[in-house]
Amino acid sequence: MRLPKLRELKEAVTVLLSPRFTTKFPAEPCQVPENYRGKPEFDDDYCIGCGACVNVCPTEALTQTDDLESSPPKRKIISRYDTCIFCGNCQDGCTTEKGIKLTNQWDLATLDRQETIATHEYELQLCEKCGAIVGTKKHLLWLNKKLGPLAYTNPSLLLSHDAQMQELNQAPPTQSSEEPKDVTANDFMKILCPKCKCELNIQL
Repeated sequence: MRLPKLRELKEAVTVLLSPRFTTKFPAEPCQVPENYRGKPEFDDDYCIGCGACVNVCPTEALTQTDDLESSPPKRKIISRYDTCIFCGNCQDGCTTEKGIKLTNQWDLATLDRQETIATHEYELQLCEKCGAIVGTKKHLLWLNKKLGPLAYTNPSLLLSHDAQMQELNQAPPTQSSEEPKDVTANDFMKILCPKCKCELNIQL
């Protein structure tokens, strides 16, 4: 029988008397590094529903649907962290830089996939001429605040900033039979989509 070497015995005794190398989870919470990339979470105070995070998500863990049939029309951004690879593209591509962040939450195991799904809704602003989607109302308000005095060059931003106008535009715009379908100078003080605004600028 081969006898153990003294060096091997020393290592065994040292390990036996030393504290364990593994963490005490789940008895105690695990401390992750400061720059750890964990579960992505939306911050409703800063997220404007622009969809920039959806466009840069490589695994479609973030998806976007626009519901024009609801009253008022809404945009839904659905996040699923069960298909997320925690790459951080959503955080890096966020328009406001604070709308979505990767947290330090790492213990995300669950037996129900429905628990991994979160839905965020944002009210849409439609073009008052053709009914096309202009963007979310939070996005327009954020642009108005971001541009400051420069927002006065865009009537759509000014009108969207008016709280009374927002209340009047809860339902999708409809065209009456007497209203001309073509964009005219009378539409200058309306919230218009880029296409209608371009047609208006050509006429003016």
